[in-house]
Amino acid sequence: MSRRTTLHCLLALFLTGQATGVIRALNSTQVTAAKTEAEAMNIRESGYVLGSYLLKAYNQDVFLAANSPEVDGIVLSTPYEQVRYEAYLAHLENHPLTAAQATAFAKKANGTLQFRVYSHSPYPVEDEEEQWQLAYRKDHIADDRDRANSYLDFYKTASLKIGNRTYAAKPIVDGPYRDSFTLPSGDAETRNLGVVFYTFTVPNMPSTGAFTLTFRDSQGKPYTIQGNLKDHK
Repeated sequence: MSRRTTLHCLLALFLTGQATGVIRALNSTQVTAAKTEAEAMNIRESGYVLGSYLLKAYNQDVFLAANSPEVDGIVLSTPYEQVRYEAYLAHLENHPLTAAQATAFAKKANGTLQFRVYSHSPYPVEDEEEQWQLAYRKDHIADDRDRANSYLDFYKTASLKIGNRTYAAKPIVDGPYRDSFTLPSGDAETRNLGVVFYTFTVPNMPSTGAFTLTFRDSQGKPYTIQGNLKDHK
């Protein structure tokens, strides 16, 4: 099973207990702990356990209520969680990370806070291209020929405020993919979905303090998410 075909499975967000303390720079013990924790998860039954890294869930898996927002869930990914997430995906694909690979990934993740925004298109697949063309003419976005046109093209720069400092991050898109969503009527409808990654570089990352993430979805709807770094390791 490839990573691309399993992303929609991660829309099923599982809650566990709290964690404490953002790690400024992961040491070898912490890298090993993140890798071990990921590989111990039951991939067949419970899937990836987000715990306190799940900041907000708007929709339950692929079941859409009336007026469901485009965003399904928002995950805070500290350097520790980034290693854990990568190790889980590698384990899911039967290609576990080596210690050297995990260490290299941790070095890349150090000094960053990443937010994963899971979302689905507000339009059925058959209407997606028409809506994209309308928005393209209005917003004049760059046409990325390396991937299919979709609502994901209209995510823009997000901001993160920690204390009195504000950081910016451009969206990195994984998708679009397709899945069958269940509507309030009980009918199934195929829609595009994907994950938007916002990775902020935060020098001298504090171990505690309030933060505020602000971004807009493809329709321009604003999202403001608040939390405290002390609640996440």
